[in-house]
Amino acid sequence: MLKLGHIIYSNCFPPHSGIVSGKVEFPFKLVEGIPTQLNRMLYEGKIDVSPSSSIEYAMNPGRYLIFPGLSITSKNRVMSILLESRVPIDELDKKVVALTTASATSVILLRILLELQNELDPGYILYEQGVENPADRADAMLTIGDLAITKPETPGFIYRYDLGDLWHRFTGLPFVFALWQVNYKKSIERDFAALYDILSISKAYGLSHLRELADAYSERFRIPADVLLTYWKLFSYDFGEYEREGLLAYYGYASEIGAIEPVSELKVWAKQ
Repeated sequence: MLKLGHIIYSNCFPPHSGIVSGKVEFPFKLVEGIPTQLNRMLYEGKIDVSPSSSIEYAMNPGRYLIFPGLSITSKNRVMSILLESRVPIDELDKKVVALTTASATSVILLRILLELQNELDPGYILYEQGVENPADRADAMLTIGDLAITKPETPGFIYRYDLGDLWHRFTGLPFVFALWQVNYKKSIERDFAALYDILSISKAYGLSHLRELADAYSERFRIPADVLLTYWKLFSYDFGEYEREGLLAYYGYASEIGAIEPVSELKVWAKQ
């Protein structure tokens, strides 16, 4: 049976809401996880399609196809990718920056902003967000997802930066955090086609019922309904030329810092 990954953070919910709520018939299996878990499962073939970190596609050239028309893209600010710092961001040279293990895309984004935009050379450590608190061993720390929206200010970390906003100020472009990626198997082409239609219907349902969904699922995500609605409206869930331009700019900068090899083309799945 085809398995679809589902990011447990609230930013993935609108396009999957028809499926999760039962409003759209779903004959496949939904597998939940955080972005890095789903990246690994997609790579290993344990799931077949997933909203997966955009950097995952670039790190594994030729392994995936992109499902058309779907992404999680911030138009400018994003609220859920947060850098907290003891000092202004342009003073983090040679300082210690704690990177969450929950995300790959956001880590590379932060490196671009620090190393290219601000020409800094910080040291990096990893931590498991929600489990560890790196405040006593870092000068700045990256938090992603719903926790970034709800966490109180960390004492001593008086500077707070929204990475979606910093990226938009740097490039003037949107930022693609996730793409629906296919670990392609021709033997289940019919299932891919059926899933694509289901996702299109589910996405249309979600985007036309944001207010009702915010009210209904606020408690699940532990985010006030008005905040959740504001958050969802910051995103484009499409993948057109606007999002494509932002993604390719990101890949170009990621290549410049040595995180990936240059990406020459995007391979998009086409319905037969």
